[in-house]
Amino acid sequence: MLCSVQIADGVSAFSSFIGLCVTLGYVQDTSVALWDNSMIFTTSPDIDSATKHLGDAFLSTCAASSQISDNIGPYTLFVQQQEWSNNSYTGISVGMDNGHTYKPWVMLQWILICSVIFQGARFWAYTELEDEDEHELFQYIPSKGPDFGRWAEYALTSPLQIIIIAGSFYLRETVLIALISALQGALVLSGYAIEMEIQALYLCRIATWQSNMPQKMLQTKNIVLVQCRLIFLLSSAYLCHIIIWSILIIKFQASDQALKDCQNPSEMPEEIIIIIVLECTLFSLFGVVLTIQALQAIFSTHITPEYMQHTWKNVAAWYTILSLSAKLILEWGFISLLAADDQ
Repeated sequence: MLCSVQIADGVSAFSSFIGLCVTLGYVQDTSVALWDNSMIFTTSPDIDSATKHLGDAFLSTCAASSQISDNIGPYTLFVQQQEWSNNSYTGISVGMDNGHTYKPWVMLQWILICSVIFQGARFWAYTELEDEDEHELFQYIPSKGPDFGRWAEYALTSPLQIIIIAGSFYLRETVLIALISALQGALVLSGYAIEMEIQALYLCRIATWQSNMPQKMLQTKNIVLVQCRLIFLLSSAYLCHIIIWSILIIKFQASDQALKDCQNPSEMPEEIIIIIVLECTLFSLFGVVLTIQALQAIFSTHITPEYMQHTWKNVAAWYTILSLSAKLILEWGFISLLAADDQ
């Protein structure tokens, strides 16, 4: 008989397969150009004059309520004056074409392919704890504890989701998107480490409840150490999440405001706003699920093996639902953007 976790994985794998078929049918040869932000120093009077004219053009074209003066504000061109070997140099930060591109359709298809493979494998290999077979090479037993395969799937897909989201509003500076996508990958892998600490805390709680008084003292010490590690890892994960989405939201708001301030007749598509709000919410909910489980493990004084197994199964089902929602919303938003461009 199928249980809720297995059903969730099966529905998720099937939905990801349908989404993959849709992307294959709607696929376009879309390449997104990247650039490098470089600081160029020169003594050339031509570049110095061009820089001044460009700065004046920004200030005369873009009217910003947050503009403090000609030297401070969102549309003030940054110019660095530098002295080297008794020579005066003018430095300007410019975007340089590095000739590199990426294909968001290929990224989206990779995300869905990984979902089909990993979630399909979990569906077919699902096993209850009491039915575990030591001779089987691969079994998916969610009630047993942390599943590395789940976090490996997220590590292979969520960084690309971040790149697609960033690219939708022209955050395409090579180094920056490489850093935030790598940080997202590291954040996801830390989720597995956090789950391992939660499992260790569960086992310490169970051992304390079942042990005699001298052993209780030792187990209490172990519990404190595990709790410290868990709180540190959870706090680090929150910091990484805040950094990633603060960059995305701040950059999006700056791009959106520039459209309004710089005499641009167009405006930010609603689909991009929906993508950012929903993806940020769903990515944050992963942390909420993990935090609730961690807090229950920290503050619960009486944990039984049955409670532990039930909790892991519930958490697995929630992760599957959140993962599927994030990927399908991204696909919907991306296709909606391209469909609007075709009209």
